[in-house]
Amino acid sequence: MKLNRRVLIATLVGLVVACVAVATRGGSAVLAPKEVQHKIDLVANVNTINVDTAWSQSGSTTSGGAMRLTLDDLRVLTISEGTMVDDYADVSACTDFATPHACVLLADMLGDAVVWFALVPADATAGQEFLTLPGLVDMQKNGDEGILRNNWVVKLATPVKRECGDTDTSSLRDFITRFPDKASTSTVNLTTDNVVSVTCAQ
Repeated sequence: MKLNRRVLIATLVGLVVACVAVATRGGSAVLAPKEVQHKIDLVANVNTINVDTAWSQSGSTTSGGAMRLTLDDLRVLTISEGTMVDDYADVSACTDFATPHACVLLADMLGDAVVWFALVPADATAGQEFLTLPGLVDMQKNGDEGILRNNWVVKLATPVKRECGDTDTSSLRDFITRFPDKASTSTVNLTTDNVVSVTCAQ
């Protein structure tokens, strides 16, 4: 009986070692891919855009030089070559660099440096005041932050206005539960840089 127990324990230890060996290759753990979240620290309407001749945002990082942006508060921001950029899977990329206020910048910042960004078209109506983004799928930080369906993390106003015609919701959490993902949109105030309202798709 003791021998059988020893064999069983040895077998189990061997299985654990084998699993660790399979899960680690060259000393690096192999983990299942996880959706990357991007915290939006800055949301700003853009007055002017100047890019180097070969500049591109078509890959996972910018290439071909730098981009210089004059924001609506008159700050000048330079995005260096090699900066991470959104994949634009759930939002469109702004390509009108000639028209003032045609684009809105959303950026994950480290001090004054842009770590990651998305440059999206401004709303056709009140585009210098508000920006429509994908719907919320969750909240965190005690309701101070919301997570959009494209994994952008945005600040939330207190309170966030809920708009859905005659349909009543008891709270923002209730709204997200009933109208998640593509069933709603979020509206960001470009002055306060936070989501001020959510609207269900009707």
